[in-house]
Amino acid sequence: MMKILSRFRTASQGNVAVIFAISLVPVFGAVGAAVDYTRASLEQARIQSALDAASLTVARDSRRLSAAAMQETADKAFAGNYQSRTDTTMGPIAVTKDGNTIRLTVEAAVQTSIAAAVGFDRIPLRVVSQTSWNEPRIEIALVLDNTGSMGWSGKMAALKAAALDLVNELESTRVSTDQVKLAVVPFDTQVRIPTAFRNATWMRYDATGLAASLVTTQAAWAGCLTDRDQPHDTTDSAPTSTAAFYRGAKCASNSITTLQPLTTNFTLVRNTINAMQPAGNTNITIGLQMGHAVLSSGVPFQETGAQPDVLRYMILLTDGDNTQNRFTSNSGQIDARTTLGCNAVKAAGITLFTVRVIEGNETLLRNCATNPSMYFNVTSSGGIGDAFKAITSMIKRMRLSV
Repeated sequence: MMKILSRFRTASQGNVAVIFAISLVPVFGAVGAAVDYTRASLEQARIQSALDAASLTVARDSRRLSAAAMQETADKAFAGNYQSRTDTTMGPIAVTKDGNTIRLTVEAAVQTSIAAAVGFDRIPLRVVSQTSWNEPRIEIALVLDNTGSMGWSGKMAALKAAALDLVNELESTRVSTDQVKLAVVPFDTQVRIPTAFRNATWMRYDATGLAASLVTTQAAWAGCLTDRDQPHDTTDSAPTSTAAFYRGAKCASNSITTLQPLTTNFTLVRNTINAMQPAGNTNITIGLQMGHAVLSSGVPFQETGAQPDVLRYMILLTDGDNTQNRFTSNSGQIDARTTLGCNAVKAAGITLFTVRVIEGNETLLRNCATNPSMYFNVTSSGGIGDAFKAITSMIKRMRLSV
């Protein structure tokens, strides 16, 4: 018996197996940890993606949301982008706002499978998403058709309602009073500016190149402008020479409303919109040129900041073909001038939206817009409001810099 015990004590044949079995424990744990940590990393990426989407959603509307509303928005946006898993435990989303920064934080834990055998039953995760935005200043010129056909089918009433909704929406979402400036440029064959410019050095009242029906005098001038001499009729070139001066003319329609230059006083903007009356023929080019002028820093209007951080937009709405300008009644020739005006606006870095209401040259207006997504074809007066809502939404999205 003693010999048997002695042989067992000194035997070495099974040691390798025992040692190998013991060594498998940390190896098994390491492999299991690697597998589980890979699963956890994938889950963290899923949570990060959903949290980023929620962060953007909250940031977009945070200017007007209460803390409770931001929390609710974050929870809903996250839930809409994250598919829950049984092996993941999610904590609540913490929402903080610091100036122009939204920070969302969530803690979670992924249950392990293999690594649990060596005492690691969960892998904690902490995911953070932060969205910061600047608040660029915004300048928008509403270049609005006031021709006689706008009086048909309720178009003028619908235009006024849509434009006022845009004003109200921008007023409610601006962070500071000077963040948003608006201008209104009503047009038919002419545009009307304040008569305070009567003695401006860049005005001229001579009859050269004008039809007799357009000739006026400086004393009798009621504020109406006709097209500048070509090629200045399509651009914002500085009026430093007689050929580039603005042409005072007799008003073709006394009902044309005086334009409102860029202002932060939205009451003045509303007053201008409400005063609009439909009359006269269509000259889109002069509306574009004057809309360009109100968004430029040179004379006649100098209300723009024209700084790199200023985002400038023009919304052009018309319901018909070009029919008359100072030079001709040939629609094709006027369209060519309009195209040049559109190109000049876009070349100046102004984002240009166009709205066609029922009638008008579709190709001209689509090509006039900064890109096709910024062209709206409205088939009834009721669609004007929808177009303006879409444009307002696009402007609000474009001003959010992430």
